[in-house]
Amino acid sequence: MCPFGGSVLNRPQRSASLTTASRRMTSPTVAAKRGTWLAGALALAVLITVGLGMSQTAADTDLDRVVLTIDFTDFRGGSVQDWLRTKGFVLERDARHDDRVGLEVDERGLIVTAKRRAFGFLVNERANVPVFSEVEIEWGVIRYPEGASYEKRINNEAIMVHVFLGDEKVESGSLLIPDAPYFIGLFLCRDDRVHHPYVGRYFRKGGRYVCLGGPEPGEIVTTRYALLDAYREFFDIDWQHDPGISGLAVEVDTTSSGDGGRSAAFIRRIRFLR
Repeated sequence: MCPFGGSVLNRPQRSASLTTASRRMTSPTVAAKRGTWLAGALALAVLITVGLGMSQTAADTDLDRVVLTIDFTDFRGGSVQDWLRTKGFVLERDARHDDRVGLEVDERGLIVTAKRRAFGFLVNERANVPVFSEVEIEWGVIRYPEGASYEKRINNEAIMVHVFLGDEKVESGSLLIPDAPYFIGLFLCRDDRVHHPYVGRYFRKGGRYVCLGGPEPGEIVTTRYALLDAYREFFDIDWQHDPGISGLAVEVDTTSSGDGGRSAAFIRRIRFLR
């Protein structure tokens, strides 16, 4: 389940321009600041809801358009947690506990493993991008959470990248959950509709969850998403305001999954393009 609960909205009439690209590779193992509202919103929401055009590969990335890259392949040893902190990430909830969420690095990048039913996330409030149009993510799933499906309202995922847009606080829909800026959560799925904007039980006005593809376990995919177009489609139909990116989070949620909530995924890079 995503941290904000689940139900489904119909797709708006206009559709954002979305492109997703993938490349098949065999994994070795398969063969009251931004940080405060974000951590509070993610944590409290999950506590309340538990129980309820052109293909491109990473090599084709328009490097002259890249305005921010977060690279998870440059680990050189030592503490993974300390390495993540140097990149601006703060570990929250179950990500603080190695017996619940494992954080490791290998040639695929950062490996995020749910060892039990867990909800953990890495918050980065230093990821501020004033001007952008797209986001590109290199990532994959090693093991999908059993039964996870936004269509069936079991809103869990092995990995999700939340991108927060602007500084305007939008109501959460609950007195117990802090308001937060608009956000789009991007994830990889097994059985959900690709590019469909799902909404959760909370943040119905300001949050959407979009599956960018369903790669086979161990497959590395590069997905590019027209983030600004999606913001305009979902939240700003009159195109009156183009926000900057005000933060992001990498999250795993298996709180409602079967098989003990076990899952595993990896992420190599996140790039924002103007």
